[in-house]
Amino acid sequence: MTEKAKLAAIGVGRWAGLLAAAVETSGEGEIVSCFARTEDGRKSFAEQYNCRPAGSLDELLSDPEVEGVLIATSHTSHRSLVEAAAAAGKDIFVEKPLALGTEDGLACVDAAAGAGVALQVGHQRRRGTANRRIKAMVEAGELGDLQMLEANISVPMFMRMPPEAWRWNAEESPLGSMTSLGVHHLDTMAYLAGPIRSVFARTRSGRQASLDEATVLLLEFASGALGTLITSFYIPTMHRLAVFGSAGAAFNEADGQVLKIQAVDQPAPVELDIEPIDELVDQMGEFARVVRGQASPETDGAAGLAVVKLLEAAVESSLTGRPVEV
Repeated sequence: MTEKAKLAAIGVGRWAGLLAAAVETSGEGEIVSCFARTEDGRKSFAEQYNCRPAGSLDELLSDPEVEGVLIATSHTSHRSLVEAAAAAGKDIFVEKPLALGTEDGLACVDAAAGAGVALQVGHQRRRGTANRRIKAMVEAGELGDLQMLEANISVPMFMRMPPEAWRWNAEESPLGSMTSLGVHHLDTMAYLAGPIRSVFARTRSGRQASLDEATVLLLEFASGALGTLITSFYIPTMHRLAVFGSAGAAFNEADGQVLKIQAVDQPAPVELDIEPIDELVDQMGEFARVVRGQASPETDGAAGLAVVKLLEAAVESSLTGRPVEV
């Protein structure tokens, strides 16, 4: 049996815990070390995942046992952490978005390339069974000429997000939930329908907090297809994505748990049998294989940077009130 990849967590919050659990479930890696700014946080994480708490970032990055790192920290910290990990020769998994601007995103990509280490970005939703099936339909021409895509990815985080949480800071979350949630579907929509060439953004500004309450994007794809993306931290949970073509449509509903199709001459969609997968486990298994030199990351630095450019264009559009070319 191949030896497990030795990984370390940088950041020990809720999402870092989900990544660590996914690493363990994959059976292809193990968490051997962790670091966070607070001693209590790293000790608690270390106890839960049976790893060593590092006393500093330098201590973690100089640990010869650590082969790769999982960065699950505030968005604005990604560049400095990616650069430090690359300089230490560690393969890198970083949560999405890769960065909040093109300059920082390019710096991350260049740092990894210059050091000869892998860079993988956490856009896992394209991996879901429903999205993979829709991608196969698109490639096989089963949906015909693509005309439109529509998506909504929302979670009522306002009900449980403490005011001091870094995600509740407008500087960390431009366009509100677009930065934490919407970028998932920006990646997935481009994966399904090809590059997006322009973005027009409208937001509802925060009334009780600085964070935007709702964001809607109008997207134009290089193919000529159009798309809409809705996201909010202030409405009921919604995870859906639909692709419409001249021959039919496909609907990913309930965050990939349900897949429906509808031929152009059918009055209503019909549900297909699918076996959903754990996308995080699939993603973490791939990263472990990347570290072992057995795979290349699907959502690499280039894929992550493409989303950063879309996010940056959306922010500019929201400020100018005009569509922005990507």
